[in-house]
Amino acid sequence: MARTTQIKRARRASSSDSPRSPPFHRALRLVRPGFGIPLNWRPGKYYGVGSAPFFPNAVSLWAATERTVRETSMLSMMNVLTDKDEWRRKVFDETIVDHWREEAVTSEGQGFTADMFAFCIAELRDKAKRHEESGMTVVLDGEAGVVKSDSIVSTQLKDALRAAVKQLEDVPAEDRDWHPGSNNQVLDLVHPSLYPLVYGRSKVAPRAEIGLEESLSFSGETETIPNPGEAESREEIQSSVAGGWPTLWSRKYQWLPAELRFAGDSDVKITSYINNLHPVQHKELYSVLEQLIAKAIPALSLTLSLVTNRMYGEDDLRIPCPTGAEYEDIGPEGDHANNSDEDDEDDDDDPEAFQRRRESRRKLIPPQPRAYRPMPPPAFDLRTAFATDGLQVIVKLANIHLTPANPRYAGGSWHVEGCLNERICATALYYYDCHNVADSRLAFRQRIKTDNLYYEKCYDQDDYAGIEYLYGIESEGPAVQDIGAVQTREGRLLCFPNVFQHQVQPFELVDKERPGHRKIVAVFLVDPYQRIVSTANVPPQQREWRDGGGDEGAVEGLMSLEEAKDIRLGLMDERRVYQAGVQKSFDETTFNFCEH
Repeated sequence: MARTTQIKRARRASSSDSPRSPPFHRALRLVRPGFGIPLNWRPGKYYGVGSAPFFPNAVSLWAATERTVRETSMLSMMNVLTDKDEWRRKVFDETIVDHWREEAVTSEGQGFTADMFAFCIAELRDKAKRHEESGMTVVLDGEAGVVKSDSIVSTQLKDALRAAVKQLEDVPAEDRDWHPGSNNQVLDLVHPSLYPLVYGRSKVAPRAEIGLEESLSFSGETETIPNPGEAESREEIQSSVAGGWPTLWSRKYQWLPAELRFAGDSDVKITSYINNLHPVQHKELYSVLEQLIAKAIPALSLTLSLVTNRMYGEDDLRIPCPTGAEYEDIGPEGDHANNSDEDDEDDDDDPEAFQRRRESRRKLIPPQPRAYRPMPPPAFDLRTAFATDGLQVIVKLANIHLTPANPRYAGGSWHVEGCLNERICATALYYYDCHNVADSRLAFRQRIKTDNLYYEKCYDQDDYAGIEYLYGIESEGPAVQDIGAVQTREGRLLCFPNVFQHQVQPFELVDKERPGHRKIVAVFLVDPYQRIVSTANVPPQQREWRDGGGDEGAVEGLMSLEEAKDIRLGLMDERRVYQAGVQKSFDETTFNFCEH
């Protein structure tokens, strides 16, 4: 095929490159989850407790403090305002702020008060000052948040990325890799589900770290990674709703991350191959991705800085509601006393009548924002914390293509990134090319605590309607709150922790007579406290990356493209079961208000 021919030419050309560095040989055997230690091994307690922390994810050890509907509306307004051109200047212009106030303050629904608006402006002014220093803004934030930036990646770097990716795109139609089940809308350029680590099949170098330059020629000692046992593929954290569910760990597959090392004050170097991105043929793209990832590191640090603060509580909410729903008595004085016997008798026969009578005599007091106080500075930095060991990242490049015959993308499902095997703690998304497609958003939601509502909010027996109203929840409903959606536009970098479920919202062509596209780079950060088997440990499994000489059959662990695609289908089927398990865990954790 044309793609194979290009690879062979690239390998011949590589002979004139600088000499390859030999693999680093370790004195001790490699120890990684699933290789030398159980697959579901963890270093200790979750971040902030004990001496060996790790980051939480949406499946285990994460439940946020509940937010009122009013606070969510404040977050939504700040998210919208920070999408406006020159918002950092406008937020200090009192004339513009007055106009925004007129638009925002309302009595409709649960209301948006002048005090709520004033709080938002104070917070936005703080965020504007921080943006001037960092180029980043945190939105939808509480215990976790989303970092967005339209300037941290320069136009020059964006153009360089477009040019470097073009080689992946300019292939014959028959060689294009349309993602299975995507209706020929999602074109995979680099995807970790192709040629993954396969337990019981893939080869691992137990005593060598395979460097980027010599990955294609590595022929050192390898051994087959074992199949995990059932006991080590169960989630053992009993505080998680996932406890004991076997579907949350894969006993078959793992995405393979590449290794990164920090260089200088602000650069990174990719030191092992990105799975499915040829290190010689796409050498220029490697260089561009290094620059892009270097720009994303501060944003990843910022988003993880929020989840490292496990002391967040009710007092940190913008609208604290420590006692739950509070009411003002508006009923006629003495009315209930004058009719108590009759009313009590009616109440025994018709509880709904009693509830209507009670509601007619009281008015819910809307909660108000606390006094504004500046946000603490970020307390976590990946470059400092992992200056010696570096990081592991999983890279994906994908295009969404729409045509006049296929003009609408229906959106994605709610999901978290990766299985537990990948230990993904945060995601960076960069939207580098959008053409003739309408605005789209990435929506977020998270699991929230239930014990606060059970035990700390005050309500009479069978009288929790006020709690449901204030928080936008339902008794017996899932303990999940939507936190908002962030616009995805060209040139925008988004970073968020893997404690959220997220969902790509639908979008369509602007001009239905012409094609359009959205092109994305995704970088998934492996929890650096829980390093996993990577491409520094697994020689390339792509048979087509070899010269095609007579000795290629002697190289163990190689897969044909056809076999890799079959494995990908199996992986995708398994991940559908996994996402269904995650969704089940979200659905089955419910609000069940206790009787008093």
